[in-house]
Amino acid sequence: MISIIILTVIISAANSRNLIDNNLDVIQDIEVIEGEQSHSVDIPCDLIIEQGRGVLIWKQGRRILFAGSMRVRQDSRMSLIAGGQTSINPAGSVLRIGNLNPVDSGEYSCQIELPSGELLVSRKSLVVLQPPTAKISPGGGAITVKTGTSIVLTCSGSGVPVPEITWTKDGKVLGTGKGQADLPLQEVQWQAGGLYQCHANNGVGDQEHIKNFTVNVLHAPVLEVLPAEVEMNPGAPQECRVQIQCLVYSAPASRIQWFHNNRLMTTAEPGVTMWSAEYLHVLQLEDCVSRSGEYTCVAENSLGVNQGTTSLPQHRLVVQEVVVRVDRQIQANSSNYHISSITSLLLALIMLNLI
Repeated sequence: MISIIILTVIISAANSRNLIDNNLDVIQDIEVIEGEQSHSVDIPCDLIIEQGRGVLIWKQGRRILFAGSMRVRQDSRMSLIAGGQTSINPAGSVLRIGNLNPVDSGEYSCQIELPSGELLVSRKSLVVLQPPTAKISPGGGAITVKTGTSIVLTCSGSGVPVPEITWTKDGKVLGTGKGQADLPLQEVQWQAGGLYQCHANNGVGDQEHIKNFTVNVLHAPVLEVLPAEVEMNPGAPQECRVQIQCLVYSAPASRIQWFHNNRLMTTAEPGVTMWSAEYLHVLQLEDCVSRSGEYTCVAENSLGVNQGTTSLPQHRLVVQEVVVRVDRQIQANSSNYHISSITSLLLALIMLNLI
């Protein structure tokens, strides 16, 4: 009795497979249709159907969407339209899906059973194109490290199709990848600090997606003292102005001090002004009396100290005054179209001082 039951099951299963194979007479290669997220897409049915020869059924995977004109799946984004002016197919031969979502991706099929018992099927694969997004690891949008530390920034992109990833800093490309790109920063120095950007682009949407990441590098002060600038007042040679600039790069911020011939300067002194703007620190002197010598800018933070020096020679101040006197002498003698011997002597002195 048991053997008879098993044989009956095997025969029934074989008959079922044969029935399925006979019904699926036409199985076409699956065509891929692309639609952009939040937009609409039309999925045509390639079957040529004559009126009254059967009920056209639309499916998403195994789920029935429409049976003829009757809506089975209650999704208002989906509708049936005619196949177009050049099609002989009846209304309902095109499935339209509006406001596409990623979950709409998958296989869609239209099928109809003919009076002969043949089951005709047309399949399409829908790919919902998704604009790119980017995510940077470590998170938080910023990281603070000490000089000499090695770190790796990873940018992962998502979207359909998989986006191209590009790392940039100050407009310069640092690395690329497909779907993901690592940016190793080995033993960073203070110059490595700043804004890094991850660009994800897959051609979907109006523009690429950009993610920002800031690297803060803690370091001792790095500075540069520029040559002193001297301005003379042609109307009053005894009046002049000296300005010295000190460029300081440090993190954390540094405390700035100015020294003149190793003597600490303060704004309490007459004619002395000090001001700062980000990394620029300026010392201004409103007169040239006893201003020659060495000027030192000292920057100090919790990680170290650094200094720079510039010199203001006495001859430079003298030359400025001589130039003013020569200008006056030339103006006084211009009406006679010659330069006095005194003027010539002063010009010679100027040349010697400049040399």
